[in-house]
Amino acid sequence: MGSPRSIGAKRRTSWGDYVPDHVVVAQPDAEQHLTELPGASVVDPTEGWTAPDDTTVLFVDQPPANLADLARLEWVQLGSHGYAQLSGLRLPEATVVTNASGVQDRPIAEWVVLMLLALGRRFPDMLTAQREHRWDRSAAIQAELRGMPVGILGFGSIGREVTRLLQPLGMPVHVMSRTRNRDRGARFDPLDRSPDDVPEPDRWFTFDQREEFYSGIRALVVAVPDSSGTRGLVDAQAIAGMPRGALLLNPARARVVDEDALLAALRTGHLGGAALDDHYRQPMPPDDPFWDTPNTVVTAHISGSTGSPWYRQRIWALFLENVRRRAANEPMLNVIARPDLDLAGDAS
Repeated sequence: MGSPRSIGAKRRTSWGDYVPDHVVVAQPDAEQHLTELPGASVVDPTEGWTAPDDTTVLFVDQPPANLADLARLEWVQLGSHGYAQLSGLRLPEATVVTNASGVQDRPIAEWVVLMLLALGRRFPDMLTAQREHRWDRSAAIQAELRGMPVGILGFGSIGREVTRLLQPLGMPVHVMSRTRNRDRGARFDPLDRSPDDVPEPDRWFTFDQREEFYSGIRALVVAVPDSSGTRGLVDAQAIAGMPRGALLLNPARARVVDEDALLAALRTGHLGGAALDDHYRQPMPPDDPFWDTPNTVVTAHISGSTGSPWYRQRIWALFLENVRRRAANEPMLNVIARPDLDLAGDAS
């Protein structure tokens, strides 16, 4: 990885002047990287924060309140995989947005495996039996995961990493996505694998095959972003089309799954269990119904392990590589297509 040689240097802008880059960083460990980012400003992104008017580069999780007024803004690097935080915000037309795709793939895939093991092998029931001092050898807690078809909704970097972990465990992977396009452009991979190193699902479905997809799986992993095109995509019909006792795991965005349909399916037992990492209300209030919903594991939006030192290393490796690529006029990693940003903007 080359040196980010021009991050503080003067660059020619689209209006023909020469102006210095002004990089604004709102990340917890920014100070230790200041030698690599000469001239950068480090900010505390409190609610309603604003960026300087001459900002050209933002490295943030949450955008500033004056995002639409940053006329010189050329690039936004998000610290998240999703980009719903840009929903409804107007970006300068030429601004490039890149996300953190690849940074959180492995910990999220590990969370999926953990939850499949916990729910599929009825681990909460084992803990309950232990607390009750009850010797339980019922067949229900002796299930095996091998041979369980797992459906993945979406086949981006997270869906691909989940596939890499599940197939060696003997679980067939069925994927449903808009297209079978395997080329997603230049993407960040912390393991530096070849772009051609893409796992092959055991079966692949498009959205017009949704009934066949849902009926043939015993667990569903939601791995699509929240947008106007995905809001409520897993609706009552989709859940009803899954076999009785199937599992639903959502490390993506809560609102991709219809809340009322999910609650009803868990309470009636149509779904055998759910693991939820993103939630309809965050933080979840004490009276949130999902705290006490049967066979439901709730985690506090931690599947991406953003509190892990590994995460910090990966997100900075991505940002500095994009700094280098931008300076060298090379394709940047994880560029979000403008139509996809517009979809996020349409979400309400």
